[in-house]
Amino acid sequence: MHKLPDISIIIPCYNAADYLPACIESLKNQTIGMEDLQFIFIDDSSSDSTYTILSNFEEAFPNQTILLPLPQNQGQGYARNLGLTYANGRYILYVDADDTLAPYALELLLEHANNLNCDMLEFDFIRTEQAWRNKSDAFMSTVSSYQVTDNISRQIFCTSVPRFGTICNKLYRRKFLVEHQIRNAEYLVHEDTLFSQLASLYTRHYAYLPVPLYFYRPNPDSTMLKAHTNDLHQFDRLQVQLQFLKECEQRGLLQEYYLAIECMFLRTYYIDTLLFVLQRFSTAPLTQLQEMQKTVLTCFPSWQSNPFLVNQQTPLEQLLLSTLEDTFSKENFESLKMQMK
Repeated sequence: MHKLPDISIIIPCYNAADYLPACIESLKNQTIGMEDLQFIFIDDSSSDSTYTILSNFEEAFPNQTILLPLPQNQGQGYARNLGLTYANGRYILYVDADDTLAPYALELLLEHANNLNCDMLEFDFIRTEQAWRNKSDAFMSTVSSYQVTDNISRQIFCTSVPRFGTICNKLYRRKFLVEHQIRNAEYLVHEDTLFSQLASLYTRHYAYLPVPLYFYRPNPDSTMLKAHTNDLHQFDRLQVQLQFLKECEQRGLLQEYYLAIECMFLRTYYIDTLLFVLQRFSTAPLTQLQEMQKTVLTCFPSWQSNPFLVNQQTPLEQLLLSTLEDTFSKENFESLKMQMK
């Protein structure tokens, strides 16, 4: 029987022709070799030469490649979810088409994932282009691990253990993702926060590798960096978080892990969104801000008694959460912007 791939790499692509060759080159140059890898490219109805680049890769590596062209643009969340349905590797890695991997990334990740039987193996990433760490040094780095064994360890894990909420700096066990139906939100920005939060609520075996293996390229054409001043589209994150709450309730997680979910929701729905608004909006979007306040106080009226939230607060988080005490007005919005400076 044919051996299943060790790792399936899922790469959504949309008008990525300027950056995709570097991404592909970093995949081809992996020290682990190509034989036991699976590459799943989703061309999200690109209008540039993205499909041609991907077709050439598929032609060169037909046994390792699945190319899924979409007739119309569906967004990263849909593309990632679709890619997972075609994956059959033991582990899953998500890579964005404008990013690159260290040449030894997959070899190192697979070694630790096999040794530790991880559901989730997190690693570091860089945002400025620089030389990768020496391979021998990278392989000598010590991995830390965390085992979720009960309700308390679960809530501690969800609120303080994973370093970043992004999807691309983690290797996931495929069986874990499929069994627990871990998925991205679709047709919305900030789609991967749903994926990351659900994964945290089910992970039992987690490990962290303090080695930068992923270059997150600040592509000026990306959805996030094209978020202009006063861009209301960025309030999609609120819809994603409401989906998260609905998922938790339907799955029976909300009652079991109430404090952790409350903490995760307030940080992502309120703190992160408010921080973004203060940085990117020149005028107060009062309707949205007041709706945010109303939603938090309706869903979690006793948030101030949450030990995971209150005891872990940074001064900035404390300042932003204090705005829940008064209805947002133009005046207190401007005052908060001044304090932020």
